[in-house]
Amino acid sequence: MRATTLWTALTLSTVFFAAQANAEKTTYANQTGQRTIGQESSAVGQFASGDWRVERQQVDQQGPQMPMQPGPNPYVAMDPYGQMMMPGMAAPYGVAPAGYGMPMEAGYGMAAPGQPMMDPNVMPASHMGGYGGCASCGGAGCQSCMGGRGGHFGGCQACGGAGCGGCCGLTGGGVYCGFSRGIGNAWDMSNYGGRCAPRYFDVSVDATFFMFEPGNANNTVLSSQAAANNPVLSTEDVDFNFQGGTRMTLQRSAFVGSYFEFSYLGMGNWSSLSSVSGAGDLFSPFSRFGVDPVGGYAETDNANFQSFATSNNFDSFELNLRRFFTSPNCWWQASYWVGFRYVRMADDSIYLTAGNTGSMIYTVDATNDMFGAQLGLDSTLKLTTRWSLTAFGEAGVYGNAATQKSTLDFTGGGPVYERATQRRASLVAEGGFMSTFRLAPRATLRAGYQVVYIDGVALSSDNFNFSTGGASPLGTALAGRAAVVNDNGNAVYHGPTVGFEYTW
Repeated sequence: MRATTLWTALTLSTVFFAAQANAEKTTYANQTGQRTIGQESSAVGQFASGDWRVERQQVDQQGPQMPMQPGPNPYVAMDPYGQMMMPGMAAPYGVAPAGYGMPMEAGYGMAAPGQPMMDPNVMPASHMGGYGGCASCGGAGCQSCMGGRGGHFGGCQACGGAGCGGCCGLTGGGVYCGFSRGIGNAWDMSNYGGRCAPRYFDVSVDATFFMFEPGNANNTVLSSQAAANNPVLSTEDVDFNFQGGTRMTLQRSAFVGSYFEFSYLGMGNWSSLSSVSGAGDLFSPFSRFGVDPVGGYAETDNANFQSFATSNNFDSFELNLRRFFTSPNCWWQASYWVGFRYVRMADDSIYLTAGNTGSMIYTVDATNDMFGAQLGLDSTLKLTTRWSLTAFGEAGVYGNAATQKSTLDFTGGGPVYERATQRRASLVAEGGFMSTFRLAPRATLRAGYQVVYIDGVALSSDNFNFSTGGASPLGTALAGRAAVVNDNGNAVYHGPTVGFEYTW
């Protein structure tokens, strides 16, 4: 039932977010001199129109060209007297050599209408040679410069004679590259606004590998051997391994610089078992380990075997409105979002005791349904036009309906059913970091580490109720007690994630 409901929700959400999203990619500008870039057609639309064939034919007919001829290269700055300006040169006569690494009109940092400029920190070279070319390498492109330390043209002079390979790496180097800009325009494959565009995607899918760490409100001793002060089994004697899960995020344009975002996180299931064996000398907390009543109950004490098993899983659905903005130099970007989130955490435990005179199975199912609003933000540093690092965090206060359902089935009586529900405010916080690397114009690889913290929840191990008042037999002692909920527990899920982003 859980899997069917989940996949139905994801399928409907995918259809909703995909509708017309391919024609609504926008960027948002909030600094002086930068403009907002509006809608662009999708890759499917461009392919269907046949425009790409015309563009390809024009390029093939022109062939490799020298990029430094006056006029035709839009990445070359011209002073008022027609003199070509090399990247990094001082601008004569007050011409400001600023821009965003792409041909645009005045208002993007251009000197005047019709005088396109280039970013002086980005080397206008093709990493495979051909069209564009590295000016300091004779216009033949980095490929011709990268042979050993010099290549065909004796090395790219702008890189200190080390060849273009010295400044075409991920972190760059040399005069033209500058820190964090070694890839330059040659690898800038963004279709929506160049390096100043927010890091946008239509869908992302991650595989998660989380560890579950329950923050039990108290450690409960479940078994004592031969005497009340000799504990051999407790609720903390379990160990959880990393479990695989998934995270899927869908984005759809809302308005300029803002997006609706739907995200699902979950599917992991953590379980563990711990047990102890004896020779009729294991006592349970029902009798305060053989003290009250003296010698314990026949169904739960003087046991040969006792065990504790537990499992946990959670699912999270959230719908946010996200707003992007960029810094003036575009190498730092950020976004904030507000939205609603639903988190369901289920935690189950089984306590088993078996002996020569009787046995018992005590099962506790605890569920937490949390609804609430949240606020989040992230910060992205673009190390290159392909590679970025992002730190993110979000938190919200939620109304939690915590429920525990218990079943006590024992020889000679039962089963006894107990149920209780309690409402309270809970906290859900999430944070981590992510590194992304663009593999293709529309596909990006991502990997990082993530932590989810939930506070104010009912855990099954905290909701074992061993009170009997010393009454005997056991069935009579259990029949008159009241069901209660302990919702003071907390849980931490953390681990690495790896996945991809795609834009259509």
